Amino acid sequence: MRHVYPQRFAACRGFTLIESIIALVLLGIASISIISLQTTIFNGQSDNKVLEVGTQLMQECAEQVLAMRRNLSYTSVTTSACNGLGNYGGFGAPILTLINDSGSSVTACTNASATCTATITINKGGPNLTPVVLQLVNY
Repeated sequence: MRHVYPQRFAACRGFTLIESIIALVLLGIASISIISLQTTIFNGQSDNKVLEVGTQLMQECAEQVLAMRRNLSYTSVTTSACNGLGNYGGFGAPILTLINDSGSSVTACTNASATCTATITINKGGPNLTPVVLQLVNY
């Protein structure tokens, strides 16, 4: 005996097994690409944090050098001016290098030179930070 299905059941068809597998594979590929993008975003955020902390430490060192120059004297600026800064975010203290008029590296600005160039750098693995350069004048 042959069963005759009503018209309403013939129009209601579901997905086949192959269609379901293809849909699952496509969703898997999409989710893997989204997860890999999130890893890239998190790494970028970490690099930005390193740049920001390093920049803030170099700026603090520059402000400290300028305050010493302004409040104490030209000769009070030494290479140890920024030693108290650092140990924040994995950074060491900013490195202050002083160069006199003749281009020689010195440990302090002296009255013998009219200008003293202060270069502030900071080191940590990761992105390189542009040094801060200050021209101090003996007046």
